[in-house]
Amino acid sequence: MKTGNVYRVKYNNKDYGEFSKLSDALYERDALFFCNFDYDLLVECDLENKYENMELPPFPERRPKGRIKGTKVNKKEREGEILFNHKIRKFYIKKGDDILGYYDSMTEAFYYKKLLMDNNWDMNVLKSHITERIDVNIIIDQTKEYKVQLNFCPKCKSRLKIGEEECPSCGINIKEYLYKNN
Repeated sequence: MKTGNVYRVKYNNKDYGEFSKLSDALYERDALFFCNFDYDLLVECDLENKYENMELPPFPERRPKGRIKGTKVNKKEREGEILFNHKIRKFYIKKGDDILGYYDSMTEAFYYKKLLMDNNWDMNVLKSHITERIDVNIIIDQTKEYKVQLNFCPKCKSRLKIGEEECPSCGINIKEYLYKNN
């Protein structure tokens, strides 16, 4: 990197020297890479300077600001976007002109958008990847039986694996413990 009338060797925001000739700066850079940026090894380094008699191109003083031409990528086009429909009060995924499903929450829409992006926007993935949706603010019907999954032991509060019948810590049978204490 050239600043003013000197060339600097920088790596990981650390200065490794200033040189008035470009060939010396390039040699120092190569030697540092060769020695893994260790000054003790650099003293013993016997790497030859291949830039000594070479005619080097002029080094630009400043880099042009802005984006490199031809690399502009439209993120909405590539990844789609999650929008909200105020009439039906639901979120939806929009990619180009296509609308891909309506969802109750932003989290659910983001989950399906990520699933589609991982599978190159193949809609068949939604049919094969079935997920169970749990309503948090549901009104419980006393006559209906609901599936309940315990994450923690009711006695000792240690974490349980899915479908485990006995607690690994205290050894109680979870179903018997729950029915006894009702």
